[in-house]
Amino acid sequence: MSTHPEQWTRWVEKACTALDLDPADIDIDLVHELSKNVSHEVTRPLAPVSSYLLGIAVGRRLERGEPVDAAAQREIADRVPLTD
Repeated sequence: MSTHPEQWTRWVEKACTALDLDPADIDIDLVHELSKNVSHEVTRPLAPVSSYLLGIAVGRRLERGEPVDAAAQREIADRVPLTD
């Protein structure tokens, strides 16, 4: 179940259309949780960097033909360090 406002979903759908991505592949809550945790536990300016790194890691898995389902995305996000 999502915990984000409907406005976020609409924006993600619009951004995905512009970037030729499938909105179903985007876990807004996971990305938001990751950036929130990095912001609070490491430093706020690195929150967007953590989201970018998650995207690169997912892309690399896709290149290797590895799964990038919700569980795989969670596993990647959980490996991001929350200390500096």
